[in-house]
Amino acid sequence: MSQVRHVFLWRVAEGSSQQEIVEILGTLPERLSFIEYWSVGSHQGDPGENGAPWDGALITDFATWEDLEKYSTDPYHLDVVATLMPMFSERAVVDFEIEGK
Repeated sequence: MSQVRHVFLWRVAEGSSQQEIVEILGTLPERLSFIEYWSVGSHQGDPGENGAPWDGALITDFATWEDLEKYSTDPYHLDVVATLMPMFSERAVVDFEIEGK
């Protein structure tokens, strides 16, 4: 059985707060019960020769592609996205299937 993993990366816009972004993202799992796994964090440590790291990452798992679509179009999620968009200077998303647990 496979699941769908959604990975979201961001860089914080000048004048915005990484901590505030993480706190706002942290409200999503309590409102959207169909999220099967949730982890959000900020980059830590020296990137060394790996280049400029992303400031943060959000990883969520869903049972189906339909659940990911439900997440993407949920009104609360859309409100969170609208709030956060001005706080990002860059963002990236990758969605893919993983072996379920």
